[in-house]
Amino acid sequence: MIRTGVRVGLFLLLFLGALQLVITELEQYFPDKDAVTVFSFKSEEELNDEMLPQLEMFLVGREEVDGYMVETYREYEIIKDPEGKLIQKTATENYEYIRYKQ
Repeated sequence: MIRTGVRVGLFLLLFLGALQLVITELEQYFPDKDAVTVFSFKSEEELNDEMLPQLEMFLVGREEVDGYMVETYREYEIIKDPEGKLIQKTATENYEYIRYKQ
């Protein structure tokens, strides 16, 4: 009876060790199920030279409402060249409102 228990214990110990080894190996190839890997076929120089849009808020209106000053800001998509010169400014549909007492 004791020999059978020892055999079962050793089997479970070896089985769990092998299972842990397999899990460790799989984690190297699949580190996180929610992780996303993105590849680019462009060189780092090409990516740095690319003009990517930035989002900026600009004041587009100011009015008094019920004793409060309300400023309206609109979001714009801005594209600048590497020297910082504005190339394109496109309005988006996003607005922000700031209300304060005068």
